[in-house]
Amino acid sequence: MRRRHDDAAKYTAYVLWLIGHSEGTIAKALSLRRKQIAGMIGRSEYANRSAMTDADRMEKLKELQNVRFYEGVPVDGGLLDRIEFRIIPAGLVASNGALRRKM
Repeated sequence: MRRRHDDAAKYTAYVLWLIGHSEGTIAKALSLRRKQIAGMIGRSEYANRSAMTDADRMEKLKELQNVRFYEGVPVDGGLLDRIEFRIIPAGLVASNGALRRKM
């Protein structure tokens, strides 16, 4: 049986992806497989991150930040409370240890 991921998992994956984290790091943070994260991102409007400029990524991240709360409750269930909504510039690498400590 095919099961869809909930909005919280998708939202969190999109935010972390736009920030600059890898599929593997996001998968560890969400306790999913890398292929599941790749599928979510591949079907989203954020799929081609490498073709986006840093300004484009920051703009899309701001859009996601603006819709984070629905009726006062975070869409991500509070997973992103300690995450800074700021991109990691292209060319730099984010460590997964820093993300795991925050989530």
